[in-house]
Amino acid sequence: MRTSMSLEEFAELVQMQPAELDEVVALGVLDPAGEGSFDDFDLLRLMALRHYEALGYDVERFAREVKSGELEPFLGEYIFPREEPLTVEEAAERVGVDRGLLNEMLIALGWTRRGFLPEDLRMLEGFKTIAEAGMPPEGSLEGARVLGDTLRRLAEALVRLVHVHIHERLMEEGLSEDEVTRRIHPLQEAALPLLDRIVERVFHGHFLQADIEDAYVHLVDTDVVGGRGSVDATIVFIDVESFTTLTETEGDQAAIDVMTRVDTLVRPLALHHDGKVVKHIGDALMLAFRRAEDGVGFARGLHEAARSEAGLPGLRVGIHRGPAIYHAGDYIGTTVNLASRVTSTAAAGQIVLTESVAENLGDGAQIEPLGVRMLRGSERPAQLYRLAAQEERRDPACGRTVAPPPAARLRQGDEELWFWSEECLRTFLTSAPTAA
Repeated sequence: MRTSMSLEEFAELVQMQPAELDEVVALGVLDPAGEGSFDDFDLLRLMALRHYEALGYDVERFAREVKSGELEPFLGEYIFPREEPLTVEEAAERVGVDRGLLNEMLIALGWTRRGFLPEDLRMLEGFKTIAEAGMPPEGSLEGARVLGDTLRRLAEALVRLVHVHIHERLMEEGLSEDEVTRRIHPLQEAALPLLDRIVERVFHGHFLQADIEDAYVHLVDTDVVGGRGSVDATIVFIDVESFTTLTETEGDQAAIDVMTRVDTLVRPLALHHDGKVVKHIGDALMLAFRRAEDGVGFARGLHEAARSEAGLPGLRVGIHRGPAIYHAGDYIGTTVNLASRVTSTAAAGQIVLTESVAENLGDGAQIEPLGVRMLRGSERPAQLYRLAAQEERRDPACGRTVAPPPAARLRQGDEELWFWSEECLRTFLTSAPTAA
């Protein structure tokens, strides 16, 4: 929450004259508590007013119907609360929780509101019930961090999706701001109930899968080493070749488009092989699988799919298996670090495995030894293997897969180089060292 502003500062922020805001303030639309100061919530109140002005309201009608309860603007329970919010102290006392722990919990959740509405107390009662079941404070805080970070990202993403793909697109098509407002009004009216239903069902589906994984921990993988929170995992890293060059030569949007294409290939294959996308790390993706053969099957399928995607940069894949600590929605530890390091040894189109993965694939697996490598961060050399696969034709300048026929060719000694575009050929020729 921003520091409170004066009327003059707020007027300058929203590019209005203070006199223009006086009537709005007098009607209680802005600064409804009469504190004589303005904050981020007043931005939302002004946005709500402009939204309803586009629907034919004037400021007097808007103020009157909000006050009477006839009109409930989007997020109105927060920006025009009917009751005085409770303080942290009052909420802690009402629910019967320690104020200090509650403060820590709010920080972990990323809670920015200054007070609590009656409905918010149900959330606090939920955390209290979890604690009474035996969850220690550090466990509750870990859960609160994951919940807060995940839901914050979800909320931000959904708001930006509406802005970019509806609001900005309609404006580009020539609609006025008022016409766009009228178009999206039904969606705004239904947004929270609609999203609550969607989030609930998707969350329950993921909870079911998480419970299945927990059943494996309790009933199958009972001898996992590595301490509390450790699980056996096959970690897969995917790295996009020449991504920095792509960004510098073709721009950020081209890089985003490439990562979207990669993500589109990855997700159905991950689901098919009982895996999950853990996170994006710049131009890399990290996935986790319960079984080594599932991780390898996924990687093989990914390269096969990528070969049919003309112009897609090459993908490097590294896989390692071992105990990893699952913490706050992520996998951490030596197994994850080694999987990342293994990926850096792969060439485009290759799948490089550690011995712990190879020995879980059975005798029929088509793997080739790559020798022993000393990986950064490892205490001893690691035996690496490569999954046997047909090598791809790669553009030496742009790093992309080149499907026949190539856009351009160049004979260099006994080798014929293929290029994805004539521009890539020109880049290669201009950057090639000249003979002295």
